[in-house]
Amino acid sequence: MSAPDGWQKGSFRGVPFRTEDHQTSGGRRGVTHEFPQAEKPVWEDLGRSARSYRITCHVVGADYPSVANALADALDQAGAGTLIHPWFGAMQVAVPEQGWSRRDSAIDGGMAWFDIEFIETGLPAPAAPANDTQALSEAAADTAAASAAEQAGRRISVSDAVAFVEEAADQVVQAAALAVQVQAALNGGVGPTLSLLQSHLGALGSAATLLRAPVALGVEMVSAVQLLTVIAGSPDAGARSARALMDFGADLDPVPGNTAARQRQRDNQAAIVQLVNLAASAELVRCLAAQDFASYDDAVAARDDASDRLDALALRQADAGDDDGAAQYDALLHAVTVDLTARGGSLARLRGFTPAVTEPALVIAHRLYGDPANVEAQASEIVARNRVGHPGFIPGGMALQVLEGGVE
Repeated sequence: MSAPDGWQKGSFRGVPFRTEDHQTSGGRRGVTHEFPQAEKPVWEDLGRSARSYRITCHVVGADYPSVANALADALDQAGAGTLIHPWFGAMQVAVPEQGWSRRDSAIDGGMAWFDIEFIETGLPAPAAPANDTQALSEAAADTAAASAAEQAGRRISVSDAVAFVEEAADQVVQAAALAVQVQAALNGGVGPTLSLLQSHLGALGSAATLLRAPVALGVEMVSAVQLLTVIAGSPDAGARSARALMDFGADLDPVPGNTAARQRQRDNQAAIVQLVNLAASAELVRCLAAQDFASYDDAVAARDDASDRLDALALRQADAGDDDGAAQYDALLHAVTVDLTARGGSLARLRGFTPAVTEPALVIAHRLYGDPANVEAQASEIVARNRVGHPGFIPGGMALQVLEGGVE
């Protein structure tokens, strides 16, 4: 006999079964009130009672014991679970005390019969677990930073090299340390963190020693870049410093010649540049994960900028035959893209607005959003976003970018 219309294969917590028949029961909850001298009781309706679904089903086949045991385990599992009811579809149910029984039979090569009672719980089907995209970005940054130091240890070498090879490598390290120092000066900063950064920069100043222990060189450089973004004082400022160091090496002169010594010099220069670029890329992704964006457009702009930079570096390393380095950039690219896309999706969009006449930011904010309790915050956001020179005088005809719906 064919299955009725709408029928589907049953399962509970993903364990399938074959349904023989089913029975549904329900009703209303209530309390009957009987009053003295009253000929008729009063019944108080308290709402619909939980529905009960009784299903007779079986599992059959050569592997029926394992499937039957899995179904039994699913029925005993704590909490509500997803039942695919053959007639009613997916629902969240629980199995009450003594709510199921099992009978095994040798018929048809072996089978197990189940009589099961399910009680509806009213809970929605569980949503797919959401990833913490910021934590995933931070983890990718940690992995890339560790890889940067490890790769430096494998690829930088001055042992048994002629003097000019070591001198050239030392000059590249000094240039990298200077680039970090320039960014530190732009960021400012005081206290123990700045002192620790200066300590790492001092160690990099003795590159002749570190070049003979390239793993230590890698650790010192990665630590300096990480501290640089810390003393920046904000994720936004830290990201600006990281972007600058991702460009390190672009203006270095290419190494001429094809001798073995020149090839060693060329490889060392590329390895030191990669060390700085990868450490800075890790910190860019870390800073963006910590940054709060005011609008969807801000998050997308930061995502696209980071994606372009990381993609270019990945391509450079792939072209150089460095698959490991390219993979690190690709992992960072994936993490930052997922993070900023997810977080940006729930933010307000930007739209354009051009005031007809010169007027204060407060007036514009009130006209746009009509929220007296929050008008100062709205005006401050307009001024900051559009870099207005004076909040009391926004020129008429000035094209502004404003948030749809304003600041929450």
